[in-house]
Amino acid sequence: MTREELYELKHKRAQLVEEGKGLLAKKDLEGHGAKMAEIDQLNGEINAAEKQLAEEGRFEDGEGGLKALAAAQARQKDEARKTAAVDELRASGEYARAFAKAMRRGAQVKKCAGVEDLAPLYKALTESGGTPAGADGGFLAPIDFDHQIRRLEKDYLDLSALFTVETVTTLSGWRVVEDGLPKKLPKVAEMGTIGKEDQPKFRRVDYAVEKYAERLPISNELLEDNAAGLLAYAAAWFAPKYILTKNSLLLAFLEGLASAALTAGQEDKLLRKALIAKLNTAHSRRAVLLTNQSGYAEMDGWEDKNGRPLLVPNPADPQVLRYRGRQVVYGDDTELPGGEGSIPLYVGNFKALGTLFVRKGIELATTDVGGDAWATDSMELRAICRLDAVEMDPAAGFQAALAAGG
Repeated sequence: MTREELYELKHKRAQLVEEGKGLLAKKDLEGHGAKMAEIDQLNGEINAAEKQLAEEGRFEDGEGGLKALAAAQARQKDEARKTAAVDELRASGEYARAFAKAMRRGAQVKKCAGVEDLAPLYKALTESGGTPAGADGGFLAPIDFDHQIRRLEKDYLDLSALFTVETVTTLSGWRVVEDGLPKKLPKVAEMGTIGKEDQPKFRRVDYAVEKYAERLPISNELLEDNAAGLLAYAAAWFAPKYILTKNSLLLAFLEGLASAALTAGQEDKLLRKALIAKLNTAHSRRAVLLTNQSGYAEMDGWEDKNGRPLLVPNPADPQVLRYRGRQVVYGDDTELPGGEGSIPLYVGNFKALGTLFVRKGIELATTDVGGDAWATDSMELRAICRLDAVEMDPAAGFQAALAAGG
């Protein structure tokens, strides 16, 4: 199996998860069960393929591995430099004015090369790794759009806040992860030879961001308004869709984590045991518990033998509850659906578990000829983002299920 075929399997899994969510919302439990069975089979194929590719692409120990690590770190530094340069450009007033002009004109990227008043847009897209001659034809939104998205994200469950997020300027690439546990230093006699038996071992992790997009009809009046009004309108429409897309990618590999059984009536005891036995000490200390509304309500009723609640408010933020020192996060039941009669619970050091790769910048473009715009004598706004969620350390988390009404 090639890495491209592996990406296709993961993409198919993400689609099945979305379909399963829809079936559950319709209370089609039979269809939902069949969909979950398909996902289980895909998880087996994906796990086997990842192990096979890891063996085929295993880095050599010692110098070869260190060179690969150095190359990956250099690539990350270069992407960080490009990101900073593009952000500085997108924050300028000149960029905002050029963007507003492009939106009003319905300008296309491949036709704006050499157009003086649109030059900042072209430069930003090129610097960020975009393809000005490509078919997408969108411009990177001004940085204020990013800020508005972040403010709106606070109103929703945004799983990416729990994970590592890395901004990239390429459509695909790889990172290096060190495997294995450290060993103690061997004793060496005076004037003796110092060995190099315990050399680091590295594993290559690939990413390939995929395109996610939607279009929205907008009035000509809104386009004639200032750029701030257009960006606010677009952000309010785009933000929840963007968050749900990120969440679906991250949930796809959360649902493939190893399971821990939590018997009704013994949830606290068994969960404490799982935190010790299924996670190493470092991951356990940094673990977060993720569940839905129903799960949060169940856990809110847990008490110790003295009748004291096990969910305790964080003194720094009373709205944040902790279970035995670990933060508890929850979302709507529709966002984190469980199986029949069960409630999902995901536990782990999510920062180590996975990384969400985000292609720099959200691309926006307008047209009065594409889609339905020509027929309705209006304009359409199209938004494009590029994302990929990659599992880094599957041992950093596990999943469990709480009994509904337990």
